[in-house]
Parts: sequence; structure tokens; C-alpha cells
Amino acid sequence: MRFSRTSVQLCLLGVASLAWSAIASACAAADLPEAPANAWPMFRGTVEGTGRSAAVLPLPLAPRWQKKASEIGYDATPVIADGSIYLGDLDGRFSAFSLADGSVRWTSTGSLGYTAAAAVCGDVVVVGDIEGKVQGLSVADGSTLWTHDSAGEISGGPTVLPASDNLPLRVLVGSQDATLSCLAVADGRLLWSHTIADQIRCSPTVADGRVFLAGCDGKLHVIRTSDGTAEAEVVIDGPTGTTPAAYESRLFFGSEGGTFFSIDVAEPGVDWQMRPAAGGQAYRSSAAIGMPPAGPLAIVGSRARVVEAFSLADGSRSWRQRMRGRIDGSPVVVQAGAAATATEEVAIVGDAAGQIAALRTSDGEILWEFDAGSGFVASPAVADGCLVLATDDGTLWCFDAGQSSP
Repeated sequence: MRFSRTSVQLCLLGVASLAWSAIASACAAADLPEAPANAWPMFRGTVEGTGRSAAVLPLPLAPRWQKKASEIGYDATPVIADGSIYLGDLDGRFSAFSLADGSVRWTSTGSLGYTAAAAVCGDVVVVGDIEGKVQGLSVADGSTLWTHDSAGEISGGPTVLPASDNLPLRVLVGSQDATLSCLAVADGRLLWSHTIADQIRCSPTVADGRVFLAGCDGKLHVIRTSDGTAEAEVVIDGPTGTTPAAYESRLFFGSEGGTFFSIDVAEPGVDWQMRPAAGGQAYRSSAAIGMPPAGPLAIVGSRARVVEAFSLADGSRSWRQRMRGRIDGSPVVVQAGAAATATEEVAIVGDAAGQIAALRTSDGEILWEFDAGSGFVASPAVADGCLVLATDDGTLWCFDAGQSSP
């Protein structure tokens, strides 16, 4: 069994802005699911959690605009659709910003704060907060369409499931109350729930009709998307809150114990596991799948201040690149043109010291970097030729290949 290329699933998500030409391009990705070039609709871009975008970012990048948008700061990753950025801060403000110039289109208040990314589902944006409240908000004006209450903080971004088999458009949301909820996007009604033994902090990964959760209970859970029934569990070395990346019937993710795993889900079990060269530092970064000429890699940041790349075949370390600060945010893989040369694949990541870097996936060499002056807990988002990141001091950055705006 091999995971299907459900970049096709993104074609079914109902994101209104996706022109059919862009959809066709996304669905034609050669080997891996990718977010379409004009949207980053959920935390890892795709339901499979690959952390890849079909966008091309010519290097070097320059600030298109920057905006001090929050007095408290951001832990959540931005999501992008229809030329709007959707992002909640730690002070309970959830806003839609213009991708073009950073202007605020609307703001919703009334929450205690947001640490999780949202997900865009057509004309609804779904987001959970630190109180455990999940809301469906109108993308047009931020008005509340529905609310679902859980008993624990929402730490992981929602994952959108397409309508199929007489089932409506759905969204999966995990909570620190250890429950995964499947909600109807239209009205927020609970379709099913599944409870594990400890907190859920990751975004759910979905492939071939199954949900994959890496839990704080030290297990990888395999659950049916149709009804929430458990299919299998794989014991790992301890808790984790990272989102697994799915590719070819395997899942790739790291743990709080500092082990990076490949899990075989065709016959559930550990395929391989690797300890980092830096020794013992936790992984809070979710992996992205790189595809350099020498073969596919899992690329991930570490609290040991390094970005590492592991061969999907056997877990051997292909390269490691030191950064200035710990890396809790997750890499995003795109094609990048450097100084008029042909495009090549890069992984873009930000660290706790404020360094943003584009690393060539084949060898980890830094092809472009920028000092933002304040750190990143959240991950990058890419759409429409723009790179968007939010800092822990409340600054929202947008980069492109043009000149800096005033």
C-alpha cells in the first residue's frame, strides 16, 4: 500500500480562490503532495503534512512589508488563501491581513489567545484557542458562524478533510484533553470523536482514509477518518507534539526524547529511528519532505540549534546545518531561483534568535538568510510568491523578490 497523492484532496477542499489552472498544476506534482502555489491553507500546507509548496521563490528575498501587529506576540503559524493571511495572537485577537500590504481586513476578539494555526475551508476559517474553543469564522468579515467546545487547549492546527462517501466537508481538531474531534465545516456539529491516553498537541496527518496522531502518550495512533475507529498503535520513545509527514506508506517525525522516527504503517511498526548528533535535544519542529536529486529526505529542525536531513531510505544523516537559535518552527520546502540560475529546492526555516534561512535541500548550504531581530516559534507560510512569518514579539513579516516597501 502506498499513500495516494492527495494534493488532489486539496483540489476538493473548497478553497474558493484556487483557479482550475492552479489546481491542475498542484495535482500534477511529480511525487509528493504540495500546497498549491497561491495558498497555504493549513499548518503543514497539505493534509499529508509534507510541508511543501508548489510556489517558486526567486532568491534573494527582500521584505515586502513588515507590521507590528500584536503587542503580545505570535506562537501560531500563518495560513494564507484568497490573498489574505489568517493569524491569531497570544492576546486573543484573530485577524485577516492583506497579503499585498499587511493591512488589517478584520479582527475577531473574545478569546484568551491562540497558539495553533487556523485552516481555511472555502468561506470558513476554522481555529482553536487556548481555552479549548474551536470556532468557524466567516472569511469575509470574521463573524462567528459556529463554536465547538473541548476541555483542553488547542495546540495543533486543524486538518481539513474533503467531502466524500456521503460525508460533508470536515475538519479534524486535536485537544489537550486527549480527544480528536471530527467536525462538519458548515455548522460545527460533532461527527465523531476519538480519545487517547494523553494530550494531543500535533495537527492530524491524513492519508488514504486514515488519521495519524503522534501523541503525548508515547504512541503513534492510526484512526479511520470515516468514523474515528482505532486501527493500530505504534509505541515510540515518549511524548511528542510534532505533526508526522506522510510519504509512501511511512510517517516521519521526531519526539521530545530526541529520537527521529520512520514508522511503517502498511505493517505498523518502527521502520528506523535515529538519535541526533547533537544528542538528546527535543524535536518540536515537524519534518518537511525534500526531494533533492540524490533521493528523498526528511528535513527537520531541532532544539539543538541545527537543521538536519535524514535519508528516508535508512535514516542516515545526509547533512546538518547549524543555526543561531533553537528551532521549534517547521521547515517549508519550495523551489527557489538563485541569482538567475535554474531553480533548485530549498527548505526555509526561522529560529528562536530571529534568523531566517533558505537551505539547499541537497546539502544544507544556506543560499539566503535574514535577521528579523526577534525570534520565531511559528513556522513559515508560502503563497503567491511571498514568504510570511510571525515573530514572538508580534511582528508579521512578508518577503518577496521585489524591493522593500516603505
